[in-house]
Amino acid sequence: MSDPTDDDTSAGAPPGRIARVLKWVGPAIAVVLIAGAVWVLWDMATKMSLADIHAALVALPAHRFALAFAFTFCGLAALATYDLLALHALNYTSSISLTRAVFGGLIANVFANTLGFPLLSGGGARYRIYSMVGVSFSVVARLIVMSWLTMWSGILFVLGLALTLEPTTQYPVFPHHYIDRLVGLVVLVALTGFIVWLAKKRRAIRVSGMVVRMPKAKPAFLMVLAGAIDLLAACGTLYVLLPPDAVPDTARYLVTYSLAFLAGMAANTPGGVGVFEATVVTGLGIAHRPDVAAALILFRVIYFVVPLIFALVLLAFFEGRHRLAVRRARREEV
Repeated sequence: MSDPTDDDTSAGAPPGRIARVLKWVGPAIAVVLIAGAVWVLWDMATKMSLADIHAALVALPAHRFALAFAFTFCGLAALATYDLLALHALNYTSSISLTRAVFGGLIANVFANTLGFPLLSGGGARYRIYSMVGVSFSVVARLIVMSWLTMWSGILFVLGLALTLEPTTQYPVFPHHYIDRLVGLVVLVALTGFIVWLAKKRRAIRVSGMVVRMPKAKPAFLMVLAGAIDLLAACGTLYVLLPPDAVPDTARYLVTYSLAFLAGMAANTPGGVGVFEATVVTGLGIAHRPDVAAALILFRVIYFVVPLIFALVLLAFFEGRHRLAVRRARREEV
């Protein structure tokens, strides 16, 4: 007769091996994505000159710059609502002012989008801003979960809507328009079902041993809208900078942009740099064009660098004001 302890050990071994394998899946995906991006961008760079890219930059009409900044502003406004909606969903608004919630969400999300490693960059910024007013790490962790829920629900909503309403005059994303519509409807029905599920009673989920209260139906719907506006604003910024003939159709563009964003996030490069651009030019089939390279460079500056500078200034303001308040309190104690 076999020893029961042997059976238990053998039964427990596969999950352990699976966990060890899964630990390397993320880094392996990141390496593959970065390697592919390097190959695509190197091939693109060798087939054009800096003079061609500079000429394309100079030739870009001024109104496109204005539209790009307008879309960027809309995106920043959407990002600023993330924490506001999350705090309302968590029913935690007592010690956090409206101003801190708005700018805290904006700073944290800009850091997460631009610097890579969102849990460290965005999470660290979020904790620093809210810990100034005594907010605990557990609350900040729940805010991060709500932020990810907002982002993903917005992405799914936009993709579902784009695939469902895709005109038959445009090329389908999948082999046939019927498949596009089916996928889009499945996504939209799943999102609707999720909101209906939240409407029935107050729900909670467990994330890494932490219980997170889910939003009610109305806040959840507003979170979906915020995530959708965020994605559409980013898509719009790049769209107005790209040459008019570079985007074949709306649905394919939205799907390509979303995949590029997710690939950049998976690669954990700062702002998805390199991986995002390579995915866009490959998905749209617009490599080897100086005007496309110019648009991608401008998009990187307008949608990532400029908001990052703004977020750094805001963070410095909050930090400076907090330090002054601490010094003033110490003087009063003395």
